[in-house]
Amino acid sequence: MNQKPIRTRFAPSPTGMLHIGGFRAALYAWLLARHSGGKFLLRIEDTDNERKVDGAIRYILEGFKWFGLDIDEGPTKAELETIGEELAGMPEMGGEFGPYIQSLRLPRYKEIADRLVAEGHAFRCDCTSEMLDRERAEQRARKEVPGYSGYCRTRNVPADKPHVVRFKMPHRPEVEIIDGIRGRIAWESVPLRDPILMKSDGFPTYHLAAMVDDHEMEITHVMRGEEWIPSTPLHVLLYRALKWDEPVFCHLPVVLGSDGKKLSKRHGSTSWSAFREEGYLPEALLNFIVRIGWSPGEGSDQEIFSREELIKLFSLEHVNTSSGVFEYPKLQWMNGMFIRNLSDSEFEARALPFIEKSDLNLADDSWRSLMPKLKERTRLLTEVPDMLRFLEEKPLEREIDQMLGKGMEWSGVLSVLDGALDLFESTDSFEPIALEKSTSELADKLALKKGSVFIALRIAVLGKKATPPLFESIQALGKDRTVARIKQARQLVEPLAA
Repeated sequence: MNQKPIRTRFAPSPTGMLHIGGFRAALYAWLLARHSGGKFLLRIEDTDNERKVDGAIRYILEGFKWFGLDIDEGPTKAELETIGEELAGMPEMGGEFGPYIQSLRLPRYKEIADRLVAEGHAFRCDCTSEMLDRERAEQRARKEVPGYSGYCRTRNVPADKPHVVRFKMPHRPEVEIIDGIRGRIAWESVPLRDPILMKSDGFPTYHLAAMVDDHEMEITHVMRGEEWIPSTPLHVLLYRALKWDEPVFCHLPVVLGSDGKKLSKRHGSTSWSAFREEGYLPEALLNFIVRIGWSPGEGSDQEIFSREELIKLFSLEHVNTSSGVFEYPKLQWMNGMFIRNLSDSEFEARALPFIEKSDLNLADDSWRSLMPKLKERTRLLTEVPDMLRFLEEKPLEREIDQMLGKGMEWSGVLSVLDGALDLFESTDSFEPIALEKSTSELADKLALKKGSVFIALRIAVLGKKATPPLFESIQALGKDRTVARIKQARQLVEPLAA
């Protein structure tokens, strides 16, 4: 028996800026398609007109571009323009199952709803909101679980009268699925009461539109959050009523914050663009998100994966059923690991936009020589400008008290500065290795610990203890500025040593 080619989809609603948890569903769907040689498509579920946010579709597409996720099928630019989206600069998509925008598929949803009514699986309901509110109040008064009573099931409401279309839930249906992640899930009793499939404005609810689209776009695997598990029986019953094969539902566990509650803005950044602005690499964030809930298999403690490795190793069998925690410190660590794996030229290219948009005032390109060393110390690209701030042409603010290392007196600091001044004024070589060697010899000559000497010199020339490597920084600063700064520091220390 030939197995169908795997087809997955990401189907966001343009009702806001996409949460990073939403992108995890997209990443898993994308990885499954790429692992199997299948297809990954993007579908825009824009049937909620009241909550639609301008720019949300562009934001989604820019996120895919930043992460480097290619899309096999999706809305064409012409389709997007039809709904008022101008996406210049975005790649063209398309495909044989379009349109990939739900608001452009309304006639098809009506056709399927009418078919369900004609075949006795759905019915028209003209109950007003006031009637339904009164019905629920009466049910609560009788201590019943509130819900639709089925009043219109047998009334045969005319099609030309304002109405909604409701699914006629079978009596005590038994539903079972084999979830792609959780295995067997069964429902012996489904508490849903004739859910609405088509609203009175002619727009479908998710329950109808997504099922129709997934069937007609030949989706084989549906990645979605575990909050959709209670609705799954309805979706399966819809497929049965339409005599369609349902896809494999894959219900992902939620992403939690450090306090064990669902990840939200109170925990920190949750949108891909915020992480980008904070200096994260897309490949690091992608790796981190995939690892929240997925592992390569038993016995492996690998944390860092290339895109190619993720594609090769990904499988539904290794997606966890328990919720995963979004640990920001671990993400920073992981980002630092990815930064160190960059070539020196690539690190400079990634850091340059953060340098350019900072308030740094750099006189020349001497900072470029420091980039290989900064790469080893950087966790976030936003840290780079501050590490270069000592190169600015402005008075240096010094952590002067930090010059007193263990066992060091101000008189000793003054001796260090005097010795360093003589050393740097007389040398023509500002190579880091030579500078370090001669400064170490100075420490021996003064009978001081090398670390204490280096700290005093670091604060005199660079201003603070936490800086890029000392002698590479001195080389970038140059002889004239280094000597001038030591003289300035000496003026500050001399009164303290008196």
